[in-house]
Amino acid sequence: MSKIGIACVLLFIRFLNLLPRFAINFLGNILGTIGYYAASERRNIGLKNLSLCFPHMSIQEQKSIIKKHFKYLVTSALDYGIVFYASRKKIKQYIQLKNLENVFKYYEKQPVIILCPHFVGLDLGAIRLSLEVVGYSVYSKQKNDSITDKLVQARIRFFKDKGGKIFARQDGLRVIIKKLRETKRVFYYLPDQDFGERDSIFVPFFAFPNCATVSALPKIVKMTNAVVVPAAVYKKGNGYEMEFFPAWENYPTTDITQDVIRMNQFVEAAVSKDIAQYFWLHKRFKTQPQMERGSIYKDC
Repeated sequence: MSKIGIACVLLFIRFLNLLPRFAINFLGNILGTIGYYAASERRNIGLKNLSLCFPHMSIQEQKSIIKKHFKYLVTSALDYGIVFYASRKKIKQYIQLKNLENVFKYYEKQPVIILCPHFVGLDLGAIRLSLEVVGYSVYSKQKNDSITDKLVQARIRFFKDKGGKIFARQDGLRVIIKKLRETKRVFYYLPDQDFGERDSIFVPFFAFPNCATVSALPKIVKMTNAVVVPAAVYKKGNGYEMEFFPAWENYPTTDITQDVIRMNQFVEAAVSKDIAQYFWLHKRFKTQPQMERGSIYKDC
């Protein structure tokens, strides 16, 4: 995308930030419905994922969930005006934090890993949390460097002067481990994507037995003496709510497979509260044992 194109997109996002919430929801529902029918490959990936996770779910129910997901996804994309431009007051008005005391119990006394699955509102939760605590996270580089830079600056705009930072995924976790040891702050961690067989193990996710899942969480906890505070971000009405759950006890164990299974079980429980808000359009199961990577989606 050209610089002029990026500028136009950002201007549109800034304009959307001025609209009332019901207008954003209405527009997101309309565009999401269009996206469901237009983006056939992504729609089919979502349906494939649901069929693998919930084999007894009817195709009608699967289609209903994915259609809702498109609406949630597009609405959250339109809400990036909040991430980029909204004031502290507006962010607090539309994004609520529930049970934040589960974080403050340990914050700056012991490193805290906030385990947050890939829900549509994850960046909205992150920008709201950045008003309360300083910490670190990871970003994926976009094809366009200008877009990457804009996303990075938007995500750290409230705590960069306090030492908060997000690192490129290609930088690895070593720098974050060092920061957690030094500052005893927060790491906003989203491990529920398929990054290949390296550093992953195959464990169940819902009914599917072979989900390549990153095994880094228990290792990071051991190296930093961190606590794991699970969290989830849900769209609710005209806004969002980020809920924090009690820190895990007796984690990690001596069994890394069981530690990773526990992580997936939390994601399952969080997803079950509102299945349509989870990121079903990613190729979550593209890495499979003794299979060409991605071949499970060959018919999508």
